[in-house]
Amino acid sequence: MEEKIAPKSINQKRLETKKQSLENVLLKKKINKKISENKKQKFLRAEYYIRTYKEKIRANYVEKRLVRNEGKFFVPSQSRIFFVIRIKGINGVPPSARKILHLIRLKQINNGVFLRVNDSTIKMLKKIEPFVAYGNPSLKLTKKLLVNRGFGRTGKRGEWKRVFLNDERVIAQALVKTGVSTMEDLINEIYKGGSHFKEVNNFLWPFKLKSPKKGFSKVGKNLHVSENGSYGNWEETIDDLISKML
Repeated sequence: MEEKIAPKSINQKRLETKKQSLENVLLKKKINKKISENKKQKFLRAEYYIRTYKEKIRANYVEKRLVRNEGKFFVPSQSRIFFVIRIKGINGVPPSARKILHLIRLKQINNGVFLRVNDSTIKMLKKIEPFVAYGNPSLKLTKKLLVNRGFGRTGKRGEWKRVFLNDERVIAQALVKTGVSTMEDLINEIYKGGSHFKEVNNFLWPFKLKSPKKGFSKVGKNLHVSENGSYGNWEETIDDLISKML
């Protein structure tokens, strides 16, 4: 009995299927290797950030103790960022102040944004001070804001979409040119006011906060924070206000 020989087309198809299967296996191995490398890099970066912050806290503590022993005052290193919250609506806001509020994306009451500390920012804040509460947030509250209330924007001008930052692929795709690819990278860049602060901050959607529990203060919004009021520079105590609004 003669052995049947498969047609050329069938043999060709079998070879192509076998080749495709092999390519798929290799591709899967390559993807898994890349994922594994990314996880390792992410872990190492997070570990580095934590170690850096701990070293900074320890150095400040040692410096503070030495200065106190010498009978001098300890002046902590200045924070590189402000967190600014709009505490008043549109009534009584002059055009110049309204323009600045829109420029820094504080279009609604209880909206919040990060700003880098510099001379121009301080001048702007002085002009809108009666309408905002601002200060220097801690690392802990910066992280809480970004993890719990952080949204990014994707798309293009006029067609922006608000996207929750629970998927780090969104961060990596939007900030590919900056090297920021994880939530830890984003927190570090914002808190340190890094070289890509502007791009990262522009990617963030303005924070939508709740009205604070028991109000901004016992005497209302029309007095400066130094008079137990609400507006102005809260400095480090801005953490307390942010916590009430999360």
